Amino acid sequence: MKRVTLFIAALVIVGAGVLLWWNLRGTTQTTSMITLNCSDSAGQQGSVAETLVGGVGGLVLPGSGDPSALWSRRSADGHRYFAYKAFLEVSPATQRYATVTIVSPLSAKLYYGPSGVVGTLANSGNGRGFFAAARSQVRLPVCGPGFTGFVGGIVVMKPTSVTFAVASPHKKTARVTVRIGNG
Repeated sequence: MKRVTLFIAALVIVGAGVLLWWNLRGTTQTTSMITLNCSDSAGQQGSVAETLVGGVGGLVLPGSGDPSALWSRRSADGHRYFAYKAFLEVSPATQRYATVTIVSPLSAKLYYGPSGVVGTLANSGNGRGFFAAARSQVRLPVCGPGFTGFVGGIVVMKPTSVTFAVASPHKKTARVTVRIGNG
């Protein structure tokens, strides 16, 4: 029985590693950007009720300052991390894509990807793969006439305020500061 449990655990770890590698294939350490494709999206959404920042909805959400909304885990090196789940939607008016960048604090990161990969990384190894895969930028493509949605979240070292810059090819860069767990 113990061998079967170890075998299953090894399969889960290998599977999570393969998913992490697959998702990071378009990421370089120098830019620290996750570049998503339309196949990574959760699909087309109707109009959004949230505040748009540079053509992206989902960064400014009521309740993001509530500490109970944070998901807390320890990394492999023992550091405590917190994640705030935030579904982002990019407007078709941004023309081609929008890039969301963490301006401050520099320790904050973003992780977005296909829902299956996000779920696997968040649920295996106590979420360590999710935190390891997070980067300072994510490029969200426009994939049709509606808002294109993406699954993921924001990773912080402690409850704090995070400043984002949102840029796209034909819009002026917009900035917003959002409270993440620091009500």
